[in-house]
Amino acid sequence: MSEDLSRLLEEVRRELRPTEEEVKKGFDLFKEIKTLIESSLSIGYDYTISLEGSFAKGTSIRGDIDLDVFILIRKEDLSNEWVEEHVIKQLLASQLSKYPLQLKYASHPYITLRAEGFEIDIVPAYWAKDPREITTAVDRTPFHTRYVNSRLNDYMRDEVRLLKKFLKSLGIYGAEVKVEGFSGYLTELIILKYGSFIDALKAMSGWREGEVVIVDERLGSEHLTPRELRKLFRDDVLIVPDPVDPRRNVASAVSDRALKIAVVASSTFIKKPSRNSFFYKPLMKPPSELIKFLEETERRVLLLRYLIPKTLPPDVLWGELKRVGRRVISLLRNYGFDVIDYDFWSNELNQAIIALDLTRGGRRYEVRSGPSKISRGLLNFIGKHSSSDKTLIVWIARDGLPKAIIRRKYENAQELLSSLNSRELSAKDIVFSNIISELTDIPEDLVKNEDFMTWLTGFITKKYPYI
Repeated sequence: MSEDLSRLLEEVRRELRPTEEEVKKGFDLFKEIKTLIESSLSIGYDYTISLEGSFAKGTSIRGDIDLDVFILIRKEDLSNEWVEEHVIKQLLASQLSKYPLQLKYASHPYITLRAEGFEIDIVPAYWAKDPREITTAVDRTPFHTRYVNSRLNDYMRDEVRLLKKFLKSLGIYGAEVKVEGFSGYLTELIILKYGSFIDALKAMSGWREGEVVIVDERLGSEHLTPRELRKLFRDDVLIVPDPVDPRRNVASAVSDRALKIAVVASSTFIKKPSRNSFFYKPLMKPPSELIKFLEETERRVLLLRYLIPKTLPPDVLWGELKRVGRRVISLLRNYGFDVIDYDFWSNELNQAIIALDLTRGGRRYEVRSGPSKISRGLLNFIGKHSSSDKTLIVWIARDGLPKAIIRRKYENAQELLSSLNSRELSAKDIVFSNIISELTDIPEDLVKNEDFMTWLTGFITKKYPYI
């Protein structure tokens, strides 16, 4: 490793380590929360309160520390309904209410509060004494904490922070539906496997779709072979068996896009290390500059605006957005429109956006090709288009393909989308509002929203730290 790279990484390590004050405040806050829970919770079952997650493992990043407080309950048939009725209700009415409390749902109900600059999740879960008793993802968390703490040393904790910050800067840190990237636990396992940030990047730069990474070889016969794992997790682009539960893929959330970004960014950093790779700040440009950029690249952006009538768990909201987005993209492409890119934004409160990046200009006609082999399909193609009043010409081209130039039903994407009723563009929990066809028409509340404008700038300019 070069002297310049060593100096850069050591400088970043120092900046990422939580301060002594942060660490003390975090543990003091956990003790206070634990006391408040114990003084108010009466459920008739054995339970224990434990600190889990990044803070418990010593891998939190300075200024970005969350506390995961788990209430582990020894009740075998622990259901979400029982938890909400007998645990959540008591906590919401307890002395914890001196903090602003918010009930949330993932695959389970939990409470979030903010105190002294920390975000704290209070998560009820089943108190499993052995990994074989695990029934839900949250039941597995304490075993993850113990596993990581038994193997990470202080040097590796610094390396985990480097990798976390690197992935955060790329926008692919987090396993939630919004991100579809690398979870904190997966990041810790990658460092456990490769030993250092640089060695992890060297390995990641050579990853391919279906990559299998075995973290703990000591599990031996508990592991399936890479071939068996690829068959078991055939839809996953990255496969990292959980050392706690080897038939679970820790990397199941990682999308094809996130994997490709990780591979490209790792290769780029190895060739040209940069502080910007850890502290990248996306640009934010006003609509006027974005309009000019779109004109120069001969593109057009449509924004489909949605309203969120009720509070939704983030994973539900982003899942709905992505389902509608895929439906819209499929429709546009079926009608022959060239969709360059698409993306999603939401404030996770009351509104969301699906952005469509399209080639500029409308076309009155499109070219369609028929089957290449001599068959009934060939005759049907010629017959259908020669008798259609929408067809301008139909012929057998020099490359041997039957082709037809036909009049398009819709000249541009906006015309097609405007022809649909709002129900066709909506989903169960998000309601289509309107199409913003020109960036000059973006509502003032969105223009003043820094998060939205930063996201829109990135979507249009496509300036990313890994290129």
